[in-house]
Formats: sequence, C-alpha cells, structure tokens
Amino acid sequence: IQDSTKLKKDALVLKIPEVKWAKEIAAEISNLYDGKYSSEEILNQWNDISYIQTLAKDYSFLNVDDLNNSNYKVKLEGYLFPDTYFLEKDDSLDDITRVLLDRFDVMYKENKKAFDKSDLSIHQIISLASVVQFEASEPGDMAKIAGVFYNRLDQGMKLQSSVTVCYALYDDFNDSKDCETNPEVDSPYNTYLHEGLPIGPILNPGDDSIKAVLNPEKTDYLFFAADIYNKVDGKVHYTKTYEEHLEECEKLGLNL
Repeated sequence: IQDSTKLKKDALVLKIPEVKWAKEIAAEISNLYDGKYSSEEILNQWNDISYIQTLAKDYSFLNVDDLNNSNYKVKLEGYLFPDTYFLEKDDSLDDITRVLLDRFDVMYKENKKAFDKSDLSIHQIISLASVVQFEASEPGDMAKIAGVFYNRLDQGMKLQSSVTVCYALYDDFNDSKDCETNPEVDSPYNTYLHEGLPIGPILNPGDDSIKAVLNPEKTDYLFFAADIYNKVDGKVHYTKTYEEHLEECEKLGLNL
C-alpha cells in the first residue's frame, strides 16, 4: 500500500482490486473526483501514444513499440497496478497515472531479475499474467495455471482461454457465461482463434499472478477446468489429455 504519511487528512482513497479493467478504473477515478475528469478523458490520456512516450522516459518497463497498437482497447491496460492509493483533490490526470505506475515500478524492480531471465518480454509477461489472474480464483492455483499455459505455448497449442473472450467482447460483455458461448468472436484478443498470447493484457494483474508467470509450476498438464458451480469440490482440476479434460468437465457440469 502506498505510503500515506505525507498526505493530507482529506486525501481521496482509490481502491483497485485485481481483475479490474482500465475502463472500470477510469470510471472509479471519475467518480472519486466527482466528474472533474470524465472516464472518456482519462481513457483518452491512457491511449495517447505521445503521452506514453513521455511516461516511458521515466518508467523503463513501458515499451512504446509494444504499446503503439491501434487494436488495443486501452494502451496502458495491464500497468495500472491493483492496490489502495491515497490521492490529493488537486492531482492532475498525470499525477494520478504516475501514482499507479510508481506502484507497478516497485513490483517491477523487486522482480527485475526474474523479468530479465524470462524468454518473454515485459509486455508478454503482463499479458499472460492478466489471463492467469482472470482464470484463477485462488492465488494458490496461479503458478500451476501459468505452467499449463506455458506447456500449451511450448507445444504450439492455442491457449483457448475463455477469459480472453470476455475481454474480446468488451462493451458487449455482461456475464461470464457470455465468454463460454462466444468462442468465435473476431478479435486479436481471442485465444480460441489466434495462436499464442492475446495481443495485450486483458486486465491489470496483481502481484501473485505476475510472480506466478515469472515462476510457473512445472507439470505435464495441458488442461484445467474450474469447478465454478461447486458441484464437486470447488477446486481447479488439471489433466494431461483432452479425453481426461472432457471427463472432468462432464463431472463438473461444464459445457464445452
């Protein structure tokens, strides 16, 4: 949590939990400042590549080439680190943005050796961590789920993660069931249609999911299914073959 000792007593408290999209964070900031900044204004700033180029001079984890993609929903998606923040009423949008990026920078520097050791770029790590964050309801499953995705990537399999469909739907996303029933939605985020990682982060991952991607659990598993309806034990079930996966899904009452 950000150090609040130097802040005024009337500081504004911004709480960003894991699994939040940038547009949701923008709406929260707009509400916090009583509409002083509109959500559209905030998102426009987070999509402004010239502004991001300025930020990249101070934040080494921001790669302008990676972020300069017109297909992104929000260019800074993934870097708005989940935490509790204490803001001032007179903070500018730049001030607010930098408070969030400062917190990401703390995490990045704490794990820089692992980032440098990875075969993935920083942006790819955050993209995969965002998928792991969305998929795992418990931190204890994140490293194993990350390992499953690495195994699929290594074998040239598509990730086929339904949570990437959630983000592909974006404004049309209303319920988690929508993600299961729209695997053909045309989007570069959709890992059912496209090989490899989604083109960018699908939310803003937290510390646990990023560390899971940096230090995945090594297994032979290629599939997993979560008991989302709690019909068996409420846990994530891992399997090595598609046949085993289908059997587990049938037990859990999941429709593929």
